[in-house]
Amino acid sequence: MGLFSWLKKKKKTSRAEEVRQAGVSGNIEDSGVRQAFYAECSELIDEAVLQSEQAKNEYGLVTTYLADVQKIETMTGEGRAEVEAAARNLIALEKEKERIRTKEPSISEAQKGFLALHEAEIPKTIQWLRGEEEHQREIEGKMRFLAGEKATYQVEQEECLNRNEFLKKLMIGISVGVVVFLVLFFYIGEETGKDLRIPFLLTVIVALLFAMYVVVATRKNIYNMKVAEIKRNKVIAIENRIKLRFVNCTWGIEYAYEKYHTSSSVHLEGMWKEYMRIRAEEEANRKNERQQEVHRSAIIKELRRVGVVDTGIWVLQPQALIDKKEMVEVRHSLNVRRQKLREHIDYNMKQKEKNETAIIQFIKEHPEYAEEAKGLIERYRLLQKM
Repeated sequence: MGLFSWLKKKKKTSRAEEVRQAGVSGNIEDSGVRQAFYAECSELIDEAVLQSEQAKNEYGLVTTYLADVQKIETMTGEGRAEVEAAARNLIALEKEKERIRTKEPSISEAQKGFLALHEAEIPKTIQWLRGEEEHQREIEGKMRFLAGEKATYQVEQEECLNRNEFLKKLMIGISVGVVVFLVLFFYIGEETGKDLRIPFLLTVIVALLFAMYVVVATRKNIYNMKVAEIKRNKVIAIENRIKLRFVNCTWGIEYAYEKYHTSSSVHLEGMWKEYMRIRAEEEANRKNERQQEVHRSAIIKELRRVGVVDTGIWVLQPQALIDKKEMVEVRHSLNVRRQKLREHIDYNMKQKEKNETAIIQFIKEHPEYAEEAKGLIERYRLLQKM
């Protein structure tokens, strides 16, 4: 900003020079040229005065700061020791604050606000949600087991049904075979006249034994089918009850996820731990700030006692209160600032005098315009300089 203001002033000065040159070259009869000349000189004088006043005020403040430096450097005794102790404590507390501030929060301000709102219930919710998730996993395990049991009983039923179908077909086949054998034995006996009663009876006996086996096996398969059906129905009944528990458990978990903006008890617990860490950090910062305020007050009190005017600036740079090299740097910086301000004041005073001289010179060379420039002469008290 200073650079642009300098360029602006430079441009104004150049324009004033052009106007003055125009007046000297004989164009002063033009009222517009004269008014522009007056306006430029007036504007530059006002700007120079304003800049000088601002610089003088700042110069006074810098001088006050230098006087404060002198007062601080001459402090001795208990007051000096108390100031240095408080300054060291301020520096240590500021370092502690920076150390605490190094870790960025992993939860948003919205999440932080939500957790603060539900702070009383979150720990119990985490414990409950962890238990419900474990319960859900147990139910899922039971449902997988029951699904396996149901499939097993279904297979047993199908196997019994298949065996009965096989026995039925086998019985039909054997019955046909026995009939064929009996007809064959009868035909052979008739043709040969041999006594085939024994083979005939043996065939009938074997057929009866096999028929008995088929009946017993079929009845056993039917019994096993009924038992498998009963067991399967029991499994289905248990499965239905467990499914209801699973649905209710899952609904409760999903509702909690939605309510607390989380995806698991582990995630919610992580958010809660981060929230508690941030709270502890904030409390540490508040405690740190209270301690800093105590030490700032101690510094301000002792500096006021020795007549330091601006005490507030020193609590912002406590290093200078305990480090002589740092104080030398402060003094040097203030001296440099004061020198620059002095140069700025001198420059603007010269600009003021230069433009006042230009007005005076113009009136002396062209007295016929003295009445026209009377306002400027009175405003800047130029009569005594003419």
